[in-house]
Amino acid sequence: MDLQPSLEPSVCVPAAWNSRFVSLFQTTVPERAAAFCAGMYGPNSLQLQSGRSLDMSIQGFEFANLHLGAIRHGAPTVTRVYEHHPFWVFSYLRSGQVDRAGIRFNAGDAAVSMPGDTYVLQMSADAEIVNLRVTQQDLAAACQALGGPAVTETPQFSRRVPAGSPVSSALLRVMGRLAGTPNYPLRAAQRLERSLQEAALFELLLAWPNSHQGRMDQPASLPASTGRAREFIHARAAELPTVADVAAAGGVSVRALTRGFEKHLGTSPLQYMLELRLQGVRSDLSTAADGTGVTDLALKWGFAHLGQFAARYRQRFGESPRDTLRRAGG
Repeated sequence: MDLQPSLEPSVCVPAAWNSRFVSLFQTTVPERAAAFCAGMYGPNSLQLQSGRSLDMSIQGFEFANLHLGAIRHGAPTVTRVYEHHPFWVFSYLRSGQVDRAGIRFNAGDAAVSMPGDTYVLQMSADAEIVNLRVTQQDLAAACQALGGPAVTETPQFSRRVPAGSPVSSALLRVMGRLAGTPNYPLRAAQRLERSLQEAALFELLLAWPNSHQGRMDQPASLPASTGRAREFIHARAAELPTVADVAAAGGVSVRALTRGFEKHLGTSPLQYMLELRLQGVRSDLSTAADGTGVTDLALKWGFAHLGQFAARYRQRFGESPRDTLRRAGG
């Protein structure tokens, strides 16, 4: 049997985390490893490097719809995630080195994968990754709880954060808090776990740079005119409405519209619309089907000057549009 009834000591989770972690899987067969991981993270393939033998171990646990898993292969491997999956995965590299799409991760670095990502992951023999898996629905609910019900678009996260940064420390703290919570054998413990799950997602959204953080500084309610104008922008951003169009939708003058946005949203109507369009094209690039081009999606979101669009995109997200599309397999 591949399933193990107790902790596998070769997977080195911190001692303080051991109240929850149990051994989920162990195998030396690459096909079994890929099949098991497909159930947790989506379809994938696993290839061994350098003629070494696989010695895969996975520890983990479920916690109020979250899944925490510590994975090691015990040999240099290449994993290909080749189909879209429905999860967010926040990863902390405890040891070794990992290369993802040409980006090198060292021990202590953290990363995030969004739903729909496809990629190639090269892991060193001593690499161990701890993954926190979150459903789309749960992360969307946390975004709306912090940013308001109008927050409906997919958030965009900084994909890599360095070791020792406040962000990687926050992820490690969240993982440790979940793992260190005793498994109380009472029905009321579900309420405790649900509250800790919500707190974990809130902390990640507050600590990890992402496109929704500006919304989290907004007041709980906006003036009616500003709210109407904002909803109009969300509905028509790709059509490039003018500021006058937005003001008319809000029922105010252009000057009053600008004052309202600057006071309550911390930006101008034009800048707000630009940010929404950039987020829209990034979301489309991240989930693009084969054959989709950067130009098509840029034009869809009203970016007619492709050189200017590429420069703005890189400045905003730290990578080119083609890099984002390449990760999606387009």
